[in-house]
Amino acid sequence: MKSIIAILLIVAFVAAMPFIGNKSIKVDNPHKLDIDGNFILNEWVPSRVGGGPEWDYNLKPVQVSERVWCYFGAMEMPTKENAGNMSNSCYIKGDTQWITWDTGPSYIFAKQAYAQMQKIADMPVKTVIISHEHDDHWLGNNYYKEVHGAKIIGAASINENYYGPRHIEGKDYPGMQTRMIKALYQNATRKTVLALTDEAFEESTKFEISGVKLEYVKVGYAHSEEDWFLYLPDDKVVLAADVVMNGRVTSNRDGIVIGQINAINAIRAREWDYLVPGHGFITDKTAADESVKYFALLKDRVLEKMEDGVIADFITKEVTLDEFREKDLYYVLSPSNVFRSYEELEMFDEDDLIDYSAQENEEVETPEAEAKEVKTPEAVEAEVEKVEVTEDAA
Repeated sequence: MKSIIAILLIVAFVAAMPFIGNKSIKVDNPHKLDIDGNFILNEWVPSRVGGGPEWDYNLKPVQVSERVWCYFGAMEMPTKENAGNMSNSCYIKGDTQWITWDTGPSYIFAKQAYAQMQKIADMPVKTVIISHEHDDHWLGNNYYKEVHGAKIIGAASINENYYGPRHIEGKDYPGMQTRMIKALYQNATRKTVLALTDEAFEESTKFEISGVKLEYVKVGYAHSEEDWFLYLPDDKVVLAADVVMNGRVTSNRDGIVIGQINAINAIRAREWDYLVPGHGFITDKTAADESVKYFALLKDRVLEKMEDGVIADFITKEVTLDEFREKDLYYVLSPSNVFRSYEELEMFDEDDLIDYSAQENEEVETPEAEAKEVKTPEAVEAEVEKVEVTEDAA
């Protein structure tokens, strides 16, 4: 009897082999361009196009403060079913224009998001500000560039690590194909091409656009190679992007723990009433609490196990961060976060942590030091003349 069952199991396994991983499907054209000239990746199973000429994101803006509205994405990884709508993007109401913070996963998303904002105030988007290089946050750029003529401000790493459509030796080539463009249905990605940044800053910058005071704060290598958040001092609002998440576990595949902690400390050093995370729905004074706790525990527990002699191969079994087990994407992302943190923290130095509160206090106590850094042309010329006179006298 046992031998008969064994034979049946073997036969069933052999019969199932063609369907395991769908890898038996013949791929005649491994890659091609769709009807709009966009590069698409042919998967193991035939591609579907979704329903209708354009994917309906069914977007509904949520008012966070007097002049900030946001769209909140699903607490998921990007999939065909959510069409990449799994991150948060915001719109700031200026006097004569909307200012967009992160443009979402596609041209169509941006187009539909703006259509809803237009119902609130019929103004164009002339300025787009991007938080970091992950493609769920900026693939809507080309809608605002092409339709509104908007200027795109963003991380320099976007232009360093991505490229848009090119014309080489008389031939047109599509731009770099990101995970979104490859993975989503064509009716979600159609017309989406990479529109890179027009202006990038080296350091944190304060400016005013359409009557709105803004501080674009660089926190550097945190969640990605180069992260920024946007602070509205008059509104007491922080648009944090992915250096803060809540309701789900963060992805630290491109980031570092110490950078994340420093970024969160920079946010906490400012006065705010509302904070919009890159992923998650909590926007009140507790919005950053989960991220603060997660990265503090991650750092401390990995360092503790390293001191106990636990090697990298076993660190994910020793550091489980059970406090976050009920959060979305825990099982998908947390183990890899722990493993990556082990590699990073082997070189940990306490001096890598930045006390932003202390820096703020120093600036308040010695305002003249800040004033010396910014000089008018007349002041510089006067100093040069003073030096010349002194040298002549000598």
